[in-house]
Amino acid sequence: MGDVPTARGLYGQRPSKSADTARRREFERLAAMSPRERVLLALSLKERRRFMGAAPEHPQAGDVKRK
Repeated sequence: MGDVPTARGLYGQRPSKSADTARRREFERLAAMSPRERVLLALSLKERRRFMGAAPEHPQAGDVKRK
């Protein structure tokens, strides 16, 4: 696989082994979640984002625009 470029992080550096391990663990944690847990996580992240004052980048289906 000499043709395939290696994954590069910000500014082209190779991500650290600890970052790779953390990313892999996070992916495994999300993959092990039930659909219900994923929905609850998404809702909690959306609420946390709203609390911090960041406007959503793209409206999601079911979002209600308040006046």
